[in-house]
Amino acid sequence: DSMAGRGGGNAVPMPLPPLPQGIHPSHPYAIQHAQARARADSYGSQHSGPRSNGPSPRGVYMGEEPFGSESDPFLQSTMGGKKGSRPKTHMRQNSVNLYMKPIKGERQPRSCKDVLYAILFVLQMAAVLVVGLKFGPEALVETEAELGPSEGMADDDVALESVIDATVGAPQDAKVVLAYWNIMKMACTCGAFAMIISAMALAFMMAMSRRLVYVALVLSIGVSFAWGTIGIGISPNSFVPVSGIIALMLTVGYMFVVWDRIPFASANLTTALTGVRDNLGLVGVAFFFQFLALVASIYYSFTFVGLHDAMYNGQLMISDNMKVAVDVLLFVSYYWTYQVLRHIVMVTVAGTIGSWWFKQDSALNETFFRATVCNFGSICYGSLYVGVVQFLRQITEGMRPHHDESSLMCLYEFTLYFQERLVTLVDNLADSFTPWAFTYIGLYHYSLGDSGHKVNELFDRRGWSRIVTDDLIPSVLTMVSLVIGGLSGSFAVILQALDGQGLTSFGHPVATAFTIGFLVGIVLSTVLFSIIESSVQGVIVCFAGSPVEFQRNHPELSHEMRHAWKEVWPGSLDIGTPTIGVGVGVPMGM
Repeated sequence: DSMAGRGGGNAVPMPLPPLPQGIHPSHPYAIQHAQARARADSYGSQHSGPRSNGPSPRGVYMGEEPFGSESDPFLQSTMGGKKGSRPKTHMRQNSVNLYMKPIKGERQPRSCKDVLYAILFVLQMAAVLVVGLKFGPEALVETEAELGPSEGMADDDVALESVIDATVGAPQDAKVVLAYWNIMKMACTCGAFAMIISAMALAFMMAMSRRLVYVALVLSIGVSFAWGTIGIGISPNSFVPVSGIIALMLTVGYMFVVWDRIPFASANLTTALTGVRDNLGLVGVAFFFQFLALVASIYYSFTFVGLHDAMYNGQLMISDNMKVAVDVLLFVSYYWTYQVLRHIVMVTVAGTIGSWWFKQDSALNETFFRATVCNFGSICYGSLYVGVVQFLRQITEGMRPHHDESSLMCLYEFTLYFQERLVTLVDNLADSFTPWAFTYIGLYHYSLGDSGHKVNELFDRRGWSRIVTDDLIPSVLTMVSLVIGGLSGSFAVILQALDGQGLTSFGHPVATAFTIGFLVGIVLSTVLFSIIESSVQGVIVCFAGSPVEFQRNHPELSHEMRHAWKEVWPGSLDIGTPTIGVGVGVPMGM
């Protein structure tokens, strides 16, 4: 402190000792030293007269940030600064930057990461290609007449019970045959329908981003009602109307549960879709991968049926356990392929949103190249394990132990120890295999393990570990995808009713047509909506690590997000300084 600060009148302030070496700039002592330096410089500027052609006394290093920038009102309104107190304002801004710098990601140079999993993915794709070419044609017939008598045995009003009975009662050596021209026409027509509907939904989301969640929930209710109504009109005794009614009940219940969190999700969604709107090339990338997902789905279907016939009709002599294992491996292969396609889109979107956040040239081309070449191994690695680990974490979350000090039972202690070990193991896996890792891969191009660890460290430092588990937007997108799948399935049923052509020797044309349309709608819509999910995740990660840059580059969106976050998650935007001893750190508003 100066003598003037202690009541010494007009005494000249005493010089400050230099900051000792080895103290990190984010340490509380370093911050207090910067505050004292700011007061001393402010005193000197008031008593030494105006300076000519010299830099303004800042008190703290502010890089390239000039006085009177767009971040001044941001910091004054959120950090307690008063109008005109520029040294304090810039000191607080610098404190925020210094606090976040150690945990913010840094862009990595080009290099191929997790190469082993890229090789494994390519090998399994080659194996599926060979198996499909060898056994797939065995299950295909060109015309409906070659399907056999089973196709005409069931009419359009097949009850769900009859479908189950026919499946269970069928002999194991029965051969399933596909009329591939009819299935190709059905799948492609439903694919085009699903792409059009999902594209219209995406355009509507961009136009109504601030009210999107409200509108999406209401529309999901309406479309679910239409789904059930159409099903009753076309096939009243089948499972189509039942599935529509179930979707309607689930949508209504979910809307009541999440209604209070909608402003928070809407603010994040508005910012994310603004970034997507400024980089419409992302939509073209998603459409391309939608097409690849449709082709992969059709090919895997032919491969599965052909391999199934070869195993159950004696062409492949393997045990029953091996038959089950082969079916499971083929399903895992399709799941892996589908997830890789989705995550390439998500990584590309994340990197592009990062360049938009900092008002840099679009990184679309660079990020797409890295996602398909340099970071392809990391994407394959995460696509195989992230979904499984997150599923395990959902299961073990209810097993998280609660200590009871009054309990002395040996069995209880053993169970508690087992639960702790299991939950700790899953938590350690989730530290690397988290969906947020793909966002860090797109933004900074780390490997999968480093990305997962760093993004969790970022959220832990900010105190957002609970906030980022809010799944309102992914849940809404899932409901919209289910609705699109239901519409696509209903469209397929209408096509089958009008066309009347056979699809498989299994019979039950309504069930077959609806299944084809439903799965095609789900797969294609989720690939396209990966744009929204990834852009929201990219916005939250950038908001956690670079809030000052957001205010500087996009002030209106920054104000809207801060207001919504404070309303739904009070205190979430406070940045706590590290504590000394038993003292409590003083929070700084972001």
